[in-house]
Amino acid sequence: MIDHDTVAADEHLSAAAYASVSESLRAVSGLRLDDYRRASVLRHLQSRMRQLEIVELDQYLGCLSRDRREAEALAREMLEASTVLFRDPEAYAGLARALPYLLDASPTPRVWVPCCAGGEDAYSIAMLLAEAQAASESPESFDILGTDIDAELLADARGGRYGATDALQVPAPLRARYLEFVDGQYRVIPLLAARCEFLLHELTVPLPLSGFDLVDCRNLVASLQLPVQRAALEHFRAALRPGGFLLVGRGDVMGAHGDLFKRSASVPGLYQRVEPQPRPSDPPSDAYRAALLSSTTPGAVLDAQGRLLEINPTLLRLSGRLPDELLGQSLSRLLPEAEAATLQLTLQTLTDGQRHEIDVSLLTPAAPLPARLALSRWHGGDAPFVLAEWRLASAPVADSSGQAGSLLAASMRLMSESLIVTDSAGRIVEFNRGAERLTGWPRSQAIGLEHESVLRLVGSGGAVEAGPVARCLRDPHLIRRGDEHQLLSRDGRRLRVRLSYSPLLTEGEISGVLLLLEDTTEQALLADELEYRSSHDALTGLFNRGEFERRVSAALAEAQAGGRRQMLCYIDVDQFKVINDTLGHYAGDELLRQLATLLRSRLRPEDALARLGGDEFGVLLPELHGDSGRALVEALLAAVRGFRFPWEAKSYAITVSIGVVEVDAGSGDIVSTLADADAACYAAKDGGRDRARWVSDGHDEIRARHAEMTMVGRIGKALDEGLFLLFYEDVVATNATHQVFYRELLVRMRDDDGRLVQPGGFIAAAERYYLMAALDRWVLSTAFAGIAQLPADGIIYAVNVSGMSLSDDQFLGYVIRVLERTGVAPERICFEITETSAISHLSEAVRFITHLAELGCRFALDDFGSGMASFSYLKNLPVQFVKIDGSFVRNMQGSTVDRGMVEAINRIGHDMGLCTIAEHVETADALQLLSTIGVDWVQGKVIGEGRPFDELLASAKA
Repeated sequence: MIDHDTVAADEHLSAAAYASVSESLRAVSGLRLDDYRRASVLRHLQSRMRQLEIVELDQYLGCLSRDRREAEALAREMLEASTVLFRDPEAYAGLARALPYLLDASPTPRVWVPCCAGGEDAYSIAMLLAEAQAASESPESFDILGTDIDAELLADARGGRYGATDALQVPAPLRARYLEFVDGQYRVIPLLAARCEFLLHELTVPLPLSGFDLVDCRNLVASLQLPVQRAALEHFRAALRPGGFLLVGRGDVMGAHGDLFKRSASVPGLYQRVEPQPRPSDPPSDAYRAALLSSTTPGAVLDAQGRLLEINPTLLRLSGRLPDELLGQSLSRLLPEAEAATLQLTLQTLTDGQRHEIDVSLLTPAAPLPARLALSRWHGGDAPFVLAEWRLASAPVADSSGQAGSLLAASMRLMSESLIVTDSAGRIVEFNRGAERLTGWPRSQAIGLEHESVLRLVGSGGAVEAGPVARCLRDPHLIRRGDEHQLLSRDGRRLRVRLSYSPLLTEGEISGVLLLLEDTTEQALLADELEYRSSHDALTGLFNRGEFERRVSAALAEAQAGGRRQMLCYIDVDQFKVINDTLGHYAGDELLRQLATLLRSRLRPEDALARLGGDEFGVLLPELHGDSGRALVEALLAAVRGFRFPWEAKSYAITVSIGVVEVDAGSGDIVSTLADADAACYAAKDGGRDRARWVSDGHDEIRARHAEMTMVGRIGKALDEGLFLLFYEDVVATNATHQVFYRELLVRMRDDDGRLVQPGGFIAAAERYYLMAALDRWVLSTAFAGIAQLPADGIIYAVNVSGMSLSDDQFLGYVIRVLERTGVAPERICFEITETSAISHLSEAVRFITHLAELGCRFALDDFGSGMASFSYLKNLPVQFVKIDGSFVRNMQGSTVDRGMVEAINRIGHDMGLCTIAEHVETADALQLLSTIGVDWVQGKVIGEGRPFDELLASAKA
């Protein structure tokens, strides 16, 4: 089928516009748009447009080019495109089925998760592996590597953090065992986090590690261009052990790569490595040799036994030797004799793709230089080779007189590190180019000066600190590595540096001091920025949700330990969507900034104000409760009520709704406390907006909201544990009730006590908290698999589709895949869409119906008459059936208005050539009246109660 929306968007996306998108993404991330399929990029563009409620593609492209935040949001969405495992029950179940095969082949498995984003899949697999090993009574032993190109996402992954909302997606037993609540956030327990490592890595570059048992690349392959797919899959195969497994997603097509991976019969989506034909590896490239020869980092290429094959000029100068003296000789000739054994042992244990670092010294004509040597083994041609790279920690002066030899001086100036050498009196005797750049002093002026006039280390208050030279001159054994300091340069810059230093000895006496400085200013500023961004909202400068949850957690702990009481407020801007829709998102952002300033001005310095996301704010008020707390909340409402938002020569009145919960010794955990405040806030909205609701007042609407929130967890558990089941109701002709023409399949939920929960008990919660899409998918998959087992007797089987699924651009493709997988004839299927959902998502409904109608599926408009302007919309929806809302059918015998509605809907339906169906027919008198009116089919208790679908399947098999 053709996605006409994507085709239309593609027609408007010119080459220049596509290049503009690519440039915007390149400016904020390592994403290369050329790696991705154009259709995949367009889907992400359309997704962002829906979130921002932008209709025109040109308008969104303008926003993308102007707003770096939007480019970051688009890049992050593309990087996080893989569905979180625990939100995808099919993937979760598939992986759980795959693990026994994996553990049979390798009891201590190694797993690679490329494009891991925030680490959700890596930690999810870790939980499942730990469970599988515990079930088999095996010791917990596995390693998981997650890689990605985005350092900020990887930083999130390394922290192992889960927001309170995300944690609820993890099945309750796993959440209890593997997550803990620390500093206001859920985190993976340390024992599990220790099993996971996260590294920067570009997908199209070979991973310098191998021997993995499983590579999890779900939902990745299909988004890539075919050549990039090929390169990535070749790297995945190379990283796997012989017989290793690859896990792909439902939409990933592997047919073009049959020479790399073959389908495993055990689990859908699981592929096994096809063993490659042996061929010689490519030798090091000319580009690498050129880079090696020009590098200022000492380096060399060795053979597997450690003999020198290539040496760069920096290493040659530091060694004081000619190439002919070293080429073909062992690298141990450049090490002190006592350290040669460490080198040989490392070379013997080094395998392909591995990298090891050892602390050894580099011999120079003057003295050994303490250093760290990195060795990594590769394969080139017919033989392996080893790359050797040195990182110097210090360098000596040539003699006690402080006059450095010309060779050593040249080498020191060549080094990229900042190096300063003093004599025994603390005067500078050597000063390389790195030190010139760092301190701002020319070498010609620095030589001979007291070191304290050049090397000015300052404390946090700005006072100059005592330097390390004096300490070294007193202690011949003092060696310090990596001390953090601030350096005041000659031109007034304040830089952050990492300082290593040690005394220099000549014939056992201190002859000077060597100092090695590394400029860490940029790293430190980046770390500071990341730390600030991790706790503050980028738009308003207020605390963000994570920091607010941490503070609420601390307040709960304090109150429960007998400390002070506090008050928590959840604030939501009323009708914020209207501002965005009418004035645009820039206006919406400006409104949030101004509201943040207004709220902050009405609070005390000790009060914590946070933006929790969207148009929601949180306030934590220490030592406020009772009447004083209520007075402050009313003051906030009044301040916002009196505020006018100016925009383009007009002003707009704004109000907010507030939910309030007191934090005291009787409070629950953070999840329930935040849920209480959220429920109270929504109760305030339901009560008319521009008001506050206190949980302690016990309003009925708060209790109703609580019930919905409680049901969310039960729905998630039912999805995880298979506690949903299908019932069916027959639909018969009004004048021939013995003949079944149509069956509606309805979902029920089995509660913990075995009781069946009717749809009215959980559908509202599923819709409000975005679980209907997952539930719809379960219903479709289960229903189609069952219908495929029933004889083709002409009966139509109907399933319901929610508005949430209609608005999901992936749902249509899912329906088509399930039809193809189960082999059900489309003519046997009818999709019931409520009138309200169809009108609310009219364009999506028309597209959904049109695509599936072309295949032969049929459609019914459910609950017709319950919405607004029903008749005007009916002509736009190509349906075959109209189901008259049951509220009219129940009351039509006692209400002329309800009977008139039934007659009108039936008449107009027939005029349009549609079949009419009356719902909730409960009495024989109602059946007779519907027959008189001329309604075609009926459904309800008078025909028969709903029965388990499994019974129908069992009778068909019998």
